[in-house]
Amino acid sequence: MTSTDLTPTFVTDHSAEGPDFTICTLVRSQDKYDRLLGSFAHTGFTAANSEFLAADNRDTNRFDGYSWQKALLARARGRFVVFCHDDVELLVAGHAQLLAALADLDRTQPDWLLAGVAGGRYRPEKHHRRFLRMHISDPWGEDRLMGTVPGRVETLDECFIVMRRSRPVIGSYDLDGLHFYGPDLCLQAELLGGSAHVIDFHLRHYGRGTKDQLFQDARDRFVRKYAPLFPGRHLHCTTGVVHLVLPEGQEGG
Repeated sequence: MTSTDLTPTFVTDHSAEGPDFTICTLVRSQDKYDRLLGSFAHTGFTAANSEFLAADNRDTNRFDGYSWQKALLARARGRFVVFCHDDVELLVAGHAQLLAALADLDRTQPDWLLAGVAGGRYRPEKHHRRFLRMHISDPWGEDRLMGTVPGRVETLDECFIVMRRSRPVIGSYDLDGLHFYGPDLCLQAELLGGSAHVIDFHLRHYGRGTKDQLFQDARDRFVRKYAPLFPGRHLHCTTGVVHLVLPEGQEGG
């Protein structure tokens, strides 16, 4: 083979072809996923404007919180890529509203890299009593609105996160597990020079979350990674505040 047998494609702009959305879901329950798909269909997402990819954890844990997003992002064709849990259900807001909210971010916050429906306020002042931003219905209440929405956050809840395929954020390769991959993405976005935001896209999340030993272990690994990069920072998450300080005796790495 010679160079004349090769046909390269020359790229001259940043446009991204494909459907509006790729909806990526970590699926552990087929019943929950069927409910999710039905809610997307009822709110304007169609085969013409969206594609759906599922990380299959139905019978065994093939993927964790960090690996499933990488696997599906590599296959995504949508201009926007949504990562969501299988226990999410859209209510009234749908395709048109999500496009409008993201277009507003493009206009007002051009450095945005991530968007979601719940998260920790970005570096809140100490006198602020409420450290969260969200518009969500979940086991703790209906139509919960906290903080000013839309608004910048320093972490996002993993239940629903959106990014642009043309400006992807990749999660850490040196972390694993099913916790803190949302905050990990947000800190990676900061290191890339971008920002994360909660948008006004009301949906229902059925998950309650767990704070078992696996949660604590994941938190400890997360702190060990990021404490040297953001020393002393109080990182506000929907699961609580994480103080990025290494345990005594580990300060020198």
